[in-house]
Amino acid sequence: MSDGEQLYDIPKKLVFHGSFDLKNDRPNVLLLLPKTKGPIGIKNFKKLIKDNFNLLEYDDVATEKLGIFSTSNITSLKNKALALNIALEKWKGIKFHIICHSTGCGIGTFIAKNNIEECESLILINPWNRKDKDFTSIQKNRVNNSKNLETVMYLKSEYNLLYSAEYIHKYKVQFNNHILNQKNKSVDVVNKEKRLKSIIDCNIGDQLHKLKLPKLFINAFDDKLMKVYHGRELQKLCINSKLITFNSGGHMLTETRTNDLIKHIKNFLNFIGR
Repeated sequence: MSDGEQLYDIPKKLVFHGSFDLKNDRPNVLLLLPKTKGPIGIKNFKKLIKDNFNLLEYDDVATEKLGIFSTSNITSLKNKALALNIALEKWKGIKFHIICHSTGCGIGTFIAKNNIEECESLILINPWNRKDKDFTSIQKNRVNNSKNLETVMYLKSEYNLLYSAEYIHKYKVQFNNHILNQKNKSVDVVNKEKRLKSIIDCNIGDQLHKLKLPKLFINAFDDKLMKVYHGRELQKLCINSKLITFNSGGHMLTETRTNDLIKHIKNFLNFIGR
């Protein structure tokens, strides 16, 4: 099966939760979150989004469990976005906003580009701009760790990259339990390498600066994965954009700074008239 044939076969298999709604005045939001989460999780973040907006969430975890992308040749974030875009034709003509985090920022950027008439704003949490020596080295180290470390040590290396030392210490019991619950699970090295390569190969700044819609970038000074300079570069590149940088929170702001994120998202949408 060719890439093109796969691209049109995949969308009907993607896992979504919720729906856009025209029956109330609440903004419609497409939520794009990465697979990774810690022991505290992001249920509270998703609940608060659902409480304030009409939520359509793409479930990357459930989709990956079905092996939809991992068993295909569709690996780039651009092509994943195209597959999602075909699935979104069900809601064609309905205005919506995109809230995306980490890997989701790459997919969300391409979806916004493909839905100029429908997408009203783009909110990117812990985004990156482009691959450079530092960014590429970090991602390649993650791949090497997945290949060379036992599961427990690999998970510890990931959490040390994604969360601040203070946050890990605050929830050390939960982190230890989370790691112990997964210690007998093997790391999907092949899929991990594909996913991280798709991030390295995606320079989202090249696409974002072409979009005129309102954009909000949110990041943290202590993000060790998508370092703070990425947000600064994106804000300088893009017209009609705003940057908010937290003093702390690491890479997983949806988990570590939930209430602050919701506050800034609501303020931003109110400011642009939604």
